[in-house]
Amino acid sequence: MKKLLSILTVMLVAVVLLSACKKEDDRDQFIGTFKMIEKCPYWEDQYSVTITTSSANKSDVLINGLFGISGLSCPATINGTNMNISLYIYSGMSFSGSARLNGIYLDMALQVTHPEYGVFNVTISGTKL
Repeated sequence: MKKLLSILTVMLVAVVLLSACKKEDDRDQFIGTFKMIEKCPYWEDQYSVTITTSSANKSDVLINGLFGISGLSCPATINGTNMNISLYIYSGMSFSGSARLNGIYLDMALQVTHPEYGVFNVTISGTKL
């Protein structure tokens, strides 16, 4: 009986210690600066984006500088290694899409509605700096 009580005590202590460890938020792995290469039917471009935390929700981030546009701060939601960009409108252009983080590599697929070019798809690949 004493041995069983000792085993249960050790197991209880282990559970308490493990539950006290802070789990990294999914979004933490996205935070930082990425060097991006953008490709679409009308142009190719290279620029950096900075992804920061958002105070709106614990799973939200802000993508700063998307499309190489200074001042554009697009919200996105993180779930594991996936990012979802809901419909966002900026200066007459709208876009939405998704992204996936694989280690230091970020791949985005967006559908853009542009006032001059209409609707088209954009792929943006980046490497975390």
